Amino acid sequence: MKNKSFFFFYLKSLVIPIFVLFVFCSQAKYNVSDFTLGNGLRVVCIEKKTSPIIFFSIWYRCGSKNDAISKSGVAHYLEHMAFSSNKMEFSNFLEDIGAAKNAFTSLKTICFYEIFSNEHIESVFSHEAIRMVTLAIDDDIFLSEKNAILEERSTRVDNEPEGALQEAALANIFSREIAGIGIIGWKHEIEAITKEDLYDFHNKWFAPNNAIIVISGDFDLDNIKMLAEKYFGNIPSKSIDDNLKENIADPVSCIREIRYSSSKNGEHSSIEYVYRVPFFAKENLRKAIALEVAVMAMNRPAFFVKKMLKDISNCATNVVFEYESRTFPYDIVCLESSAPSIDDLDNAENLWSYLRNKLMCVGITASELDAVKQRYLISLAYEKDDIARMSNHFGWMLIGGYSVDEIQSMDDLIESISLEECNDLLREIFSQKPCAIIRAVPKGYDRE
Repeated sequence: MKNKSFFFFYLKSLVIPIFVLFVFCSQAKYNVSDFTLGNGLRVVCIEKKTSPIIFFSIWYRCGSKNDAISKSGVAHYLEHMAFSSNKMEFSNFLEDIGAAKNAFTSLKTICFYEIFSNEHIESVFSHEAIRMVTLAIDDDIFLSEKNAILEERSTRVDNEPEGALQEAALANIFSREIAGIGIIGWKHEIEAITKEDLYDFHNKWFAPNNAIIVISGDFDLDNIKMLAEKYFGNIPSKSIDDNLKENIADPVSCIREIRYSSSKNGEHSSIEYVYRVPFFAKENLRKAIALEVAVMAMNRPAFFVKKMLKDISNCATNVVFEYESRTFPYDIVCLESSAPSIDDLDNAENLWSYLRNKLMCVGITASELDAVKQRYLISLAYEKDDIARMSNHFGWMLIGGYSVDEIQSMDDLIESISLEECNDLLREIFSQKPCAIIRAVPKGYDRE
């Protein structure tokens, strides 16, 4: 009986390593090529010949952070209109061939992407080149899209306490000149956006030397080079002066305290501590990965901070650590703790002071680090097995400032991260004052 138990224990201990090995070995091989046209357009090609499908994405190095003062929402509005311009020819073409398409806007990028049968690659190149050069806005579509965007804002921000809180936090934590106030924009500024605002943004930022094309799937590399040159090669580059520079200011001397109250929350309350990361992720990938896996470890249910706040003291219903890198003007680590009542929130706030000191002393454990590294590697393995996820992974990393070599070395880098590196970073971050404390409290609550 003991031998049988030992056998099953031994077999169970092999399941995860065997599964990881299977996932890695079962992936079809892929090759990455990277070239840049004379006008500055960068093209990254990820060949993966598993099926005759191509995922095409074009990433512009501009986003809502580039909205002009009093013109919040222009980048997001332009993303909507770029689908509807040119008499809908591109959208109709994609519909006719059964392709999938979408787009998104973030603080730092506007991205358009399509997935389609590889026989249509030349037509997609042609249409994306037209989108880069021209913007033809129909009056009726302009107004209908404005209404759609206002409805999007109403759903995601005005009638969603979490969205409204995030907007308020962004507007107070980061300088308006650097970060904007959010992707969708203020309601009154959306209403005031004109067609000329969209034309100005497009003319300034849509240029070959301000874009990266990422193509993944089954294609011929020489054909891709020919098509890139044929359709994009003659588009002139532009003088791109992004004066909204990222910066790390001096250590925080004044904590920004932000309080948001809403009747939609009922008695539900939350507190979020925002800590500035003292380096840029794009300038030190190793540190960024070490901090990322450390935060992943802190989010495990058994991590002592989460257990103390949730299971032992019962003063929090949810505890989340987040590391935001490559998104805002500077990188941040946040701890958000949700509570069922304001009294519980006070208890969670008092407990965090003790737990923060303990966190700096104890940190994460070797077993926690090993577990999240394994999970991270499995996640990357799945990304490599899917052309859309792999393309998005490359796109976000490239927009974040990383090289193709750095992106491809991620597996080895994750494996090499040490426990000491992770805990040293946690001590460095949590030994400083938070740059902001954000409280969501019941409507009408007054601590005084």
